Amino acid sequence: MTSELTAPEIPTQAEVHYRMDVSFRFNITPFVARQNANVYLLNQVGNMLSAGEPVLLLGEQPYWKVPVFCAYPEFNCRERIAELAVDVNSGAILLDHSHPSSPQEIERRAEATHHSFATSPTRT
Repeated sequence: MTSELTAPEIPTQAEVHYRMDVSFRFNITPFVARQNANVYLLNQVGNMLSAGEPVLLLGEQPYWKVPVFCAYPEFNCRERIAELAVDVNSGAILLDHSHPSSPQEIERRAEATHHSFATSPTRT
């Protein structure tokens, strides 16, 4: 399991002692978070999208950050286009912590990425 933290501004060559004590309980495993993200993507956006490996984000409200990939079979590739946040207790998708924060915007990103591949001179 990986956790990500936003580091404070630190000058070069500074000696840093950093201690953090976070205590919380989670009911949703990374496997279930990924499943929930996949179900959400299929129901809300489309079938060419899939969830990647979740990363635990610690903060005021801990959540799983799940990368979203879109498959482009005609270009033989899969691109990361978004991140969904999944609540560690309920498994709900937290759109206010997701990037982008709506299924419509995820779809627009997938279409824009497809368009950039289709019009790229190196892809023909």
